[in-house]
Parts: sequence; structure tokens; C-alpha cells
Amino acid sequence: NIQHVEIGASTWADHNPITVVWQGQRKRSRWTLNNRILKEEEFKVKIEKELTFFFKENKKEDTTLQNLWDTMKACMRGVIIDYTKKRNIKKKKAFNLLEEEYKRLESELQKTPQKKEIKIKMETTKHKMGLIEKEELAQKIKSAKQNYFEDANKPGRWLSYKL
Repeated sequence: NIQHVEIGASTWADHNPITVVWQGQRKRSRWTLNNRILKEEEFKVKIEKELTFFFKENKKEDTTLQNLWDTMKACMRGVIIDYTKKRNIKKKKAFNLLEEEYKRLESELQKTPQKKEIKIKMETTKHKMGLIEKEELAQKIKSAKQNYFEDANKPGRWLSYKL
């Protein structure tokens, strides 16, 4: 079931990583809000625009307040999911471009090892890649903490997943 195999750039160690992509099914996890996007100005503007449009179109005289609230939550969840998906695609593209740049600089350095400018460019590219990976890692740690918190009152089930 292997679809693709690729040898990556040696950005963090002396050895090159090998990426293997195989066909399989991903486990769907429950959606949670990414708190980091709440600090982004672009996100705030988009949500404000969407909320004003929503409340202009859906007047509280037409339905109950509870129904309006639930509808607004569902609508905003869709907007947030769409924004997050586009944001993640942009970040992944940026990371892939940085990785390609690093590979190109690595091969260029092998041809001309005495050039110091190439080493400096490699270090800055590596640093930019590290910043992107640190943000992704922080999100993964947060979701892991959330999973441990949610499963804390079900020790048998929680332990069975670990085994």
C-alpha cells in the first residue's frame, strides 16, 4: 500500500529522514478551536465581518434567541474551519518552499563548500523552518493535554489506548 517514498533534507541531524506515504484511513478527531488564531488581526476582521452579515440577515424577531444563538455558533464554526484550513495550507506551502530552498542550498554547498553566504542562508532557512515547526508542536502538545484531560475520568479506556 506504499504510495510514495522520499529522502528529505538533513535539517536537524547528520542523517536524512525518509518519508514514506502509504494508503490508509485517518482517525477523525473532534474539532476544537485553535486559540492561537484569536490573536491574528486578519481573523478578527473576518469574524467581525461575518458576524455583522449574519445578524443583519437573521433578525432576532424572526426566531427564538436560543435558535439564533445555536445557528450563529454553527455558522461561525464553519467560518473558523474554513479560515483554519486556508491558513494551514498557506503554512504548509511556506514550509515546503523553505524545505526546497534548504535542499537547493545544501546541494549548492556541496559543489562550493568554501562559500560562507550559503551557510548563512542555510542557517536562516533552518531557523524559519524551526519557527513553523515549533508553532505546530505547541498545538500538538495542547491537543495532547486536552485528550489527557478529557480521558482522565475513564482510566480503563485511557489505559487501553496506551497499550
